[in-house]
Amino acid sequence: MSFFGTRRSRQARVFRPTPSLWDRLLAAFRDYRVLTIVLLSAAAVCGLLLATTLGSSGLRWREGMLAFSGIQSRVPFRIVDVEGSRRAIEDALEAAPLVLRQNRDVVDRLESLLRTQLSVVANTESINQVSEDLLLSFGIRKDGSETERTAYSVLRNQLSTPDDSNGRRLDELMAEFSQFISDARRLGLVDQQSANRQFAENPDAPAMQRDQPIQVLDAAGTVLHNGVLGDVLLEDQLQETGRLGKNWQLYGKLAVLRKPVEAWLLSNLKNQLGRDAQATEVARTKIEETARDVYQNYTAGATLVPAGVQVAAIHRDALQYEQEAFEDSLDSGQRALRFLGRLLLTTVLVLLFGIFLKHARPAMLEDPSRLLLFLGMGCSTVFLGVWASQDPYRAEVIPLLAAVMITAIVYGQAVAIMTSFVLTLLITASTTGSLSSFVVLMIVSVASVLPLRRIKSRLIMIKLGFRLAAVSFVAVWAAGILEQSSLPDAWKNSGLLLTALKYSGSSLICCYLVAGSLPFIEQAFGIVTDISLLELTGVSHPLLQELARRAPGTYNHSIMVAAMAEAAAEAIGANGLLTRVGAYFHDIGKMMKPEYFIENITDGAENPHRSLAPNMSTLIIIGHVKDGLELAEENNLPEALHPFITQHHGTTLVEYFYREAARKADSDHRSEAEESNFRYPGPRPQTREAAVLMVADAVESASRTLKEPTSKRIQSLVHEIILKRLLDGQFDECNLQMNELRRIEESLVKSLLAQHHGRVRYPGQRTA
Repeated sequence: MSFFGTRRSRQARVFRPTPSLWDRLLAAFRDYRVLTIVLLSAAAVCGLLLATTLGSSGLRWREGMLAFSGIQSRVPFRIVDVEGSRRAIEDALEAAPLVLRQNRDVVDRLESLLRTQLSVVANTESINQVSEDLLLSFGIRKDGSETERTAYSVLRNQLSTPDDSNGRRLDELMAEFSQFISDARRLGLVDQQSANRQFAENPDAPAMQRDQPIQVLDAAGTVLHNGVLGDVLLEDQLQETGRLGKNWQLYGKLAVLRKPVEAWLLSNLKNQLGRDAQATEVARTKIEETARDVYQNYTAGATLVPAGVQVAAIHRDALQYEQEAFEDSLDSGQRALRFLGRLLLTTVLVLLFGIFLKHARPAMLEDPSRLLLFLGMGCSTVFLGVWASQDPYRAEVIPLLAAVMITAIVYGQAVAIMTSFVLTLLITASTTGSLSSFVVLMIVSVASVLPLRRIKSRLIMIKLGFRLAAVSFVAVWAAGILEQSSLPDAWKNSGLLLTALKYSGSSLICCYLVAGSLPFIEQAFGIVTDISLLELTGVSHPLLQELARRAPGTYNHSIMVAAMAEAAAEAIGANGLLTRVGAYFHDIGKMMKPEYFIENITDGAENPHRSLAPNMSTLIIIGHVKDGLELAEENNLPEALHPFITQHHGTTLVEYFYREAARKADSDHRSEAEESNFRYPGPRPQTREAAVLMVADAVESASRTLKEPTSKRIQSLVHEIILKRLLDGQFDECNLQMNELRRIEESLVKSLLAQHHGRVRYPGQRTA
């Protein structure tokens, strides 16, 4: 024998080529889970890119931000001068013509009226026979003075002569008057008083000016004249320089009566021209539409905001126009390069977040539907945050805080903090690009996550709102101090204080919104908060009432297990309230066949299992898990309670019937006692809460078999049950540690000792 031992024969080596990267990628993509994650990641990148593009205006400056080095124009552009454009429109409207419409029938009625009144005067012998109104229309006052009698005599004598028996003189006068007034028939006339009353838009306005532009239309809408109001004013046209005044010398007989005829015209020529309001408005509207804007031109390098000055509302239009002009100046290559930068940044963030989830919360990657819902929430948050960050809202903190708090409630604080980092970075990069804005949003986001480990009441959310309001104000104000490097300037800065107040108000509003939306959040993400759990702890729930009626023994057992399991869960830092509610409903399936469970069989009643084979009894016992899950789904119990129903027995063995089957089996029927046929279908407990309930359920049931439940026997019983479950591998999938099992054991022992404590026997009390 060799000193180094026997020499081994050389085995033949099998060559296995190392798979290439391409082969490994193909193998990975053949797994539908990997393909699903890749598709969701691509959808997340596309959704985030779309959100940042659609919601962003491209303007990185906000009101209240300090321009240290000033802001210069990158490209030449022009901006509408609002004040100059307004003045230009006002000037154009002042020059807008007043549209007048002519009524030619007025002249015909006027001639007829003049003939009638002149005939009355011609047929009188003295001034006393003429009415005062008629004389006044000719400018003659009936006051008995010599002047008025002379004026009447002149008028009377010109109307007829002693040898004029058929009124031929009146016909000659009216013929001349018809020619004289033909100008009014062609164009139209209006007196100053009527113009002031009918044409002025404001009755309290001063008198209509003679240089007011007008346009005269006939009844058919044909334009007769474009000019000014003085062209149709009766007073102006009767002057020596007017159209009527120039023609008096052409009418010798009528010219003798010039003064009374002019007075009569001023008194009776009414309503020949009227204001066409609709046509006037149409003309003004056309002027407004065709009025050209007045622009203010800026050259490249022009100062938009001086150095050291805060951006204010007066700068916003110039900055926005400059941004739009800069965007228009980019060529396709520059746009593609910028899109590539956004794509790379978004892809890196999505990949980092995915790697984080793989290590910190792998369960999120295993549920595509809820992961898609989470991604949709993230994209919506970025879109709303980018859009709401614009002036004057500055409310990007509302969607951001809502998404972060919902994430903390649903997935935990670690995922929420990572989510806040990614969303804050995307929102900041797509809006201001300011480090101070990123820091402020991160501070507020992290501050919102820390108190949300457990939500035991809605009051927690309200208190959180006021705390976040204070944190937001301090964070914004502190960032302003760092930017301005001056405490007094920060206090005097109204823009900074207004922004801080906006952040505070937005934080408070967000907390109220999330608190009011908790039921919808729970339903959408399939979770249950302590608020909903507290609502389920009442024994008035229909399922618990039905359980108490059908299976009172099981109901009492569930109540005892709930108290024990809650204390044990709290001992290891698990969710005691969730464990307690899960214990209430973990055995609801027993109400379907209550008589087959020992706790519901009363003394003296026959045990139905005596007439059944062990295999059949095992199927009935195991069936309460499936029945319980169906009842939970039918009654819309939260999904968070379903694992307590399906996992509280794990894959444990139904020992009693297994032993009965083994005892009855003979050598030919050994297969009837196979252990796999007598185990629960599982799954094993996946959470610490479900594992605690498993142990508490088994311990409470076993403790009822103790005739003398002493402290030592109880400790031995609890230790034996936990050890048996441990060796059976029931805790392999729930991350329970050995020191936690020890604390669970101690808590259950205390609970059982409290249940089985001795009592003082009163005098005369009989021994049971």
